[in-house]
Amino acid sequence: MKSLTSKTLAVGLLAVSWNCASQAAVWGTETAISTLSPCPSFCGGPGSVFDFTIDGGEFVGSATSQLNNADGNGQARASLSGPNALPILGAEGFSGPDSRASSAAVGMTGYTYTGAQATAMSLNIILDGERGGTNVPGDAYVTSDVAVILGDVNDFVTHFATFIFEVVPGNPGLSILGTSSLSLDLNVGPQTKTDSIDFTLDPGDEFFVWAGLNAGGIRNGFGDAFDTLSLSFSDPVGIVPNVPVPAAVWLFGSVLALIGVRRSVTSQTAPLPASGR
Repeated sequence: MKSLTSKTLAVGLLAVSWNCASQAAVWGTETAISTLSPCPSFCGGPGSVFDFTIDGGEFVGSATSQLNNADGNGQARASLSGPNALPILGAEGFSGPDSRASSAAVGMTGYTYTGAQATAMSLNIILDGERGGTNVPGDAYVTSDVAVILGDVNDFVTHFATFIFEVVPGNPGLSILGTSSLSLDLNVGPQTKTDSIDFTLDPGDEFFVWAGLNAGGIRNGFGDAFDTLSLSFSDPVGIVPNVPVPAAVWLFGSVLALIGVRRSVTSQTAPLPASGR
């Protein structure tokens, strides 16, 4: 009986691992920071110095990156937060006098609309931050891109143009419900930019929200949007995120259940106590 219980436990764990590996909908977050020097009139070339760090990926609910060296510094964060698991992104990059510092954050989540009738919806977008340190517009930047895609996306994509111009057109089951692109103004201090994407959902529709944030600068330029790019639905009723319970939780719960089964079987097969004890 002990051998049989061990085999049952092993089979159960294998089944759990398989279920966790075969996710039905793609979601995730990713952050990345890079620095590059020298940057006289362009960046890089012979003898250039490049540094890079990255975190997160497909089926990762939060990611953070930091980088600090002689050529600049930056940090980025991305998470799928709140009851609707919408991306919350932050990024900043501060370059040195002869270098470039770049920071990026990406998040995407899939949803199913469970309402009983068609509904008009808005995805509200707020970008906070500033850019400066230079009078050259291209040497300091904070930009955000957001897209709402109808359909079941099967790829975790971290580049906006790739998503919009390659992934969506290459999949007949996908269509763009709306996009938004924001950019902060140069040398005006802390500021807020807002936008919204309006779309309509029918009962049973699957859709994705993709969001990306880029910040950085060249030759003392900087972009700071660490607090933050945030999103919200105008009416979240009936919108269910396709972000499952983390695999570790499922695995832990299944182990406990199987242990309980083993204990139950062991107690049923243990010798009965002698009379009078």
